[in-house]
Amino acid sequence: MTRHVSSDLYITSTFQSLAQAVIPPAYYFQNISIKVKPGALELRVYEYILAILDQSISQKIKSQMNVTSMAKSTAQLLDSGAVALIQSGENVNLLTVSGFPYGGPFTYLSQIDRLKAISKIDRLQINKKHLSLPYKDNLGLIRNMMDVLNQLTLFGFYSEWTGYGSSATLPPEKRRLEYVPVGWEQVHYPGPSYAYRDFRGFKAFMPKKGKK
Repeated sequence: MTRHVSSDLYITSTFQSLAQAVIPPAYYFQNISIKVKPGALELRVYEYILAILDQSISQKIKSQMNVTSMAKSTAQLLDSGAVALIQSGENVNLLTVSGFPYGGPFTYLSQIDRLKAISKIDRLQINKKHLSLPYKDNLGLIRNMMDVLNQLTLFGFYSEWTGYGSSATLPPEKRRLEYVPVGWEQVHYPGPSYAYRDFRGFKAFMPKKGKK
């Protein structure tokens, strides 16, 4: 099924801004120059989030629930949080469209204000009348999704997914690590162990009941 280009750009921009808000790039000094460690946006973690959202509900269930795109509905939910934040005057910084020009109100917010918008949605401080399915009249799902979006960003960044490179979009059995994931390097994770020998303690023999 071919989706409208404008819808694709809107969805992609929204989740790009989400990924950047949750794990922004890190700047640090090395000698006399400034170095940058990439964040979730630079590592395209938003593609991982979108892939999981697209697979979270089967096409049959989507048809029954009249949901055309879980990703689009979630992007609109993020926009509702942004609108509520702006209307309340709680945003810290001025709005801008320079970073993600194809997105909606959520992408107009600064990084810190996007996190505040997510928190507002989690507290259900949004206009619930105009929400799209499956979030309409489903407050539990709204709150759960805010946790899920945070978790998916972390999973995508710190798991092996960013190391799959060109094979990331292939079926799981065909993916191969093309390089060490940046998230592994940042937390000094050495990678999985492949059944090497190691001391695991001494065997313990428990006497059977009735025997002295």
